[in-house]
Amino acid sequence: MLALRAKSFFPAARRRLAIALLGCAGFAPAAFAEPLSPSPDAAQATISDRPDDRLHTVPVTDLQAQPEPEPVPNENLPEIPETFVPGRPSIFPANPLPEDVAVTPTRTETRIGSTGTSLTVNTQEEIRRTGQVSVAEVLRGKVGLDIVRSGGPGGQTALFIRGANSQQTKVLLDGLPLNDPSGASRAFDFSTLDVTGIERIEVLRGPQSLLYGSDAIGGVVNIITQRGDGPPQARVSGLGGNFGTGRIAASVSGGDDLKYYSVAGSYLSTDGISAASSLNGNTETDHFKNGTATGRFGLTPSENVNIDYVFRYTDSDAGLDGFDINTFQFQDELNAFLLQENFYNRIQMQSLFLDGGVEQIIAFGLADYQRRDTSLNAFTPRFNGQARTLDYQLNFLLTEYNTFTAGAQYYSEEFTSTNDPHTAQNYTGVFVQDQWSIFENWYVSAGARWDDHSRAGRAETYRCTTLYTIVPTNFDVHASIGTGFRAPALAEFAFSSGILQPEISKGWDIGATQRLLDNRLTVDATYFRNDFNNLIDFNFNTFLLENIGRARTSGLELTSNWQATESTNLYANYTLTDTLNLETGTELFRRPHDKATVGFNQSFLGGQARLGGQMLYVGQRLDSGSKTLDRYTIVNFNGAYTLTPRAELFGRIDNAFNERYVEVANYGTPGIGGFAGLNIIW
Repeated sequence: MLALRAKSFFPAARRRLAIALLGCAGFAPAAFAEPLSPSPDAAQATISDRPDDRLHTVPVTDLQAQPEPEPVPNENLPEIPETFVPGRPSIFPANPLPEDVAVTPTRTETRIGSTGTSLTVNTQEEIRRTGQVSVAEVLRGKVGLDIVRSGGPGGQTALFIRGANSQQTKVLLDGLPLNDPSGASRAFDFSTLDVTGIERIEVLRGPQSLLYGSDAIGGVVNIITQRGDGPPQARVSGLGGNFGTGRIAASVSGGDDLKYYSVAGSYLSTDGISAASSLNGNTETDHFKNGTATGRFGLTPSENVNIDYVFRYTDSDAGLDGFDINTFQFQDELNAFLLQENFYNRIQMQSLFLDGGVEQIIAFGLADYQRRDTSLNAFTPRFNGQARTLDYQLNFLLTEYNTFTAGAQYYSEEFTSTNDPHTAQNYTGVFVQDQWSIFENWYVSAGARWDDHSRAGRAETYRCTTLYTIVPTNFDVHASIGTGFRAPALAEFAFSSGILQPEISKGWDIGATQRLLDNRLTVDATYFRNDFNNLIDFNFNTFLLENIGRARTSGLELTSNWQATESTNLYANYTLTDTLNLETGTELFRRPHDKATVGFNQSFLGGQARLGGQMLYVGQRLDSGSKTLDRYTIVNFNGAYTLTPRAELFGRIDNAFNERYVEVANYGTPGIGGFAGLNIIW
């Protein structure tokens, strides 16, 4: 609907205004032609089986359901491509998000495969198929990502993107920043993030501070919650398995032209394993309990106005092992728990003007964190943090093939602890971005951002992306370059002289995608490099935190996806990461030099049953204390059987061959585990 509106939005006066705005933004107007239309196969594709965004043309739905092509009366007649407006004003969440569209790369609707940003999209279908219940386990094995967990379920869980530090990953919930202001480095801990109520997970690799400000140096993870649509539907799920694990989840959703709603909740309980490695004689299991409630509500009083509210609440209890300061080793400790309560919520108003050619979005969000450590040796038993965000965004269709975006953000954070008084800081940022398609196969975006931090000063960032398609050969070339910054955390100022500057980075990548065998096979290769400066590190001469660190990461990402038959899908990815601490000349901790994933999805009995498997290889990596952790290989299986149209049995096996491995030195890891459950829909 909005694309059709766009065609009626361009009288001569507005064209002159478009050219003037382009000139003010520093972009020269060009002659734009009709953009490339997606192929019929691409229109039938889903995203769930793609290890990377370049695989957008691999059909993974039932191929028998695709109609035979209509005969062409005259092969010499040109085919008129479908009009696609890059970055057109978003119809989400007012309407469901199309499967072949992502919103995180440009903060507007962008068709997957028409952006130069390195992107991975995990749909709800894929999340459910894995049988995993935590976001971290869903993302484990994805190209360019490294998941590191300290111990079993509930242990601190970090995500590294392209070798960047975990605190250099920006985590969002429907655009709301989730990085914890009460943490030592403001890194996000994935340990309590359950898949309940999640529609999809979009991951951007490379610096993204242009659109997302501080912390988006390595990349961005955007958790998009489920939006209700259609008649009311309820879903109940129960699961049980090894390690005394049990989980129950329920949801209800629906929507019409006026309103939509989706509410979900879950409770997980597991005896877990010993957080301290059993290699040191530790046998006491450390439990984990996690309750999650989430919801999304929307009101669309007219076709030009939408009000959207999202909330998420988690309450968790994780068993801990103590640390012996005399032997510098972890040890079993009874009655030691980490208790956490997190509450996130965001309200957004979206309005359209001038026949849909102008879109305005204003949003306010609040993230609240409360942590309590009951360990005997806990130096700081309580931490409380809170962050508030006010966002404004304007999207303006300058021409049918050109969208200009401007935005502003105010972010403030504060925290208190047992030993620290109330402290706070804030920053304000503004950005501009332009997106356009040239000829019919070239997509480009460029933008700049200016931020002013209350304690760390100013930061200026930019980002440019491009994707060019050689149509006759189904060959794409994509590239991006940009800069990022990370403002110091409040806790870091407490251990400094009071003077710290933002960490900064410059990153770029270039790659190529080839589609073969009538788009059934897609392969992609991408080279990346990131240079980090002003990293906050400990100076042993002054015994303070200072901006003295420098680092470099570079590597290669390879992905492939092959729809071998109508019921068999094969995929693989490989990540080579070379990291270097330029101050010490050593590798960065806990980043494997190489990592590979190979998997398959097979359906049986006309789609009534399915089976999936995945093998994850993780190479050697350096840990603290100059310890080298051995390489390991883990094999997981998942499957499901449809009993009736409303009932499905499902299950999974983790670490099927009981591999003994270490993710973090001195921390335990789970052995083989089997889990099974039942989904009921009505």
